[in-house]
Amino acid sequence: MLRLHMSSDGRSTVLLAAGALAGLALAAMQLVWHPGAATAVSSDVVATVNGVAIPRADFEQALAGVASDRRAGLQAGDGERVLARLVDEELLLQRALALGLVRREPRVRGELVRTMIDTVLAQEGSGEPDERQLRQFYDANRAYFERPGRIRLVHRAVPGTDAVAREQAVALAAMLERGETPPPSTNVVTAPEALLPTGKLEQYLGPSVMRAVLSLPVGGVSQPIASTGGYHVVRVVEREEDVVPPYETVRAAVRAELVRRRGETALRDYLKQLRAEADVVTTTRAQ
Repeated sequence: MLRLHMSSDGRSTVLLAAGALAGLALAAMQLVWHPGAATAVSSDVVATVNGVAIPRADFEQALAGVASDRRAGLQAGDGERVLARLVDEELLLQRALALGLVRREPRVRGELVRTMIDTVLAQEGSGEPDERQLRQFYDANRAYFERPGRIRLVHRAVPGTDAVAREQAVALAAMLERGETPPPSTNVVTAPEALLPTGKLEQYLGPSVMRAVLSLPVGGVSQPIASTGGYHVVRVVEREEDVVPPYETVRAAVRAELVRRRGETALRDYLKQLRAEADVVTTTRAQ
């Protein structure tokens, strides 16, 4: 249903218009829905609005929705009210189209485009992938599902970039070389001593320190590394290499990614077809 957003000053006008529309709807209903009376309307149609049919299936679905919302089920007059509402909606929709709201209102336009994309994905996709297709996709894209390696390290840092700060960092590195645990750093954020993915570690250490970490073996200690705001030293305690998890543990992710890529391909193909059939003229060169 189209939703209109407007200022409070316009609400009274809308309410009056809605009342008028309801009257029109009831008039239309009297014309097309008289039980037992002969009409020219198809049995698959419950009403026509300016020649546009309202399918009986839509009416029955809306009526079922009303029934499901009530413990007592449908009541007398519910059919008339549901039909009047459908007629109102069709009148408002036709008016919105006549006013060009589909093109002028960004929210309406965006919602319509999103709905069209969803429709294309539902209709043009290749259906639910079977087990063979999933395994083939997994085998062909193992790198995509690879879990990045993790590293545990001891990280200490000394604020400042002068000679005194470097001497302190050299002393910290010597302690790490001896297997000792240096006191916690002060006034500097250090990486937690836990197995962390390399991407997360880089957020703590920065790229220059991370490059040094990646070059170190397990048990290796870096020399003081100058970085923004101070000197850093690290000792690599534990390292897990990159690993591709077994198919069974990532099957849901495999399916989701395969369906996503199929949808993107279907949408690109559909847009390519629309462009081929359309007369597109551009008057501005893209920069």
